[in-house]
Amino acid sequence: MKTEEYKAEKTVRTGPVLFSAYKQGSAVKKAVSLTRDDILFELRESKLKGRGGAGFPTSTKWMLSAAAVADKKYIVCNADEGEPGTFKDRVLLLEYPELVFEGMVIAGYTIGAKYGFVYLRGEYSYMLASLNDYLAMMRKENLLGTNIAGKNGFDFDIEIKLGAGAYVCGEETALIESLEGNRGEPRNRPPYPVNRGYLGYPTIVNNVETLASVPHIITKGGSWFCTHGTDKSTGSKLFSVSGDCTKPGVYELPWGTTISELLTIVGAEDTKAVQVGGASGVCLNSEHFGRKLAYEDAATG
Repeated sequence: MKTEEYKAEKTVRTGPVLFSAYKQGSAVKKAVSLTRDDILFELRESKLKGRGGAGFPTSTKWMLSAAAVADKKYIVCNADEGEPGTFKDRVLLLEYPELVFEGMVIAGYTIGAKYGFVYLRGEYSYMLASLNDYLAMMRKENLLGTNIAGKNGFDFDIEIKLGAGAYVCGEETALIESLEGNRGEPRNRPPYPVNRGYLGYPTIVNNVETLASVPHIITKGGSWFCTHGTDKSTGSKLFSVSGDCTKPGVYELPWGTTISELLTIVGAEDTKAVQVGGASGVCLNSEHFGRKLAYEDAATG
């Protein structure tokens, strides 16, 4: 069975970036035809920032890890979606796994890693079988494993590890501690994971949504990505919307969308307040509904 058939037209892509059209495997095949510097350049041009909350430039994180000298390097996808009220990573993993996994493959190629982990929230264990099935399909189609996409010497594989429900493991160093079999407690920094992460080796830790953006940037270009959003917050963002509205769900909107515009889209009326960024975020009353959802204004992390 081909991976295109695996999708079985399960979803309709209607968003500006992540939910736009994408052919499985296209980004990996293009990436291996590029140099690592080419990929880092496109990421820098895109101005992609971490979607996990910190908003750290993705190109800088990858550059630092790519420059690190070590026998081994690792890629970690942070899928420990434990913030109350958030469920967008779940949608990406269930409906768009090719974007997440191919983002990891491209990251591995760029920094010289041969192995990656998906740290999956323990409550998402019901996804494990389908995700492993998808990884098996990628191996059959030479998008994982050895000499990926015909690139001699490029070997990379992915393993899924389940968390155990610890909220603190959403923090990248606590997550790494958990991966190593220790209690999930944040580490003192420096050193940073890009230099000394999993088992003491350079490690990139990226959020599910961040990695899912990478294939689109590789296939369409960093400058295309910048046509969405604002100058300081490029691209789009997935918003988990729940509460007193007629159309709760996951919405992909360009950065810079105002809170009031989002409320109109989801059918919320007479709203008194909106919590932005989950339980660790802020609660904004109607006086702030004109603010933009962006890193430079009402940040979601």
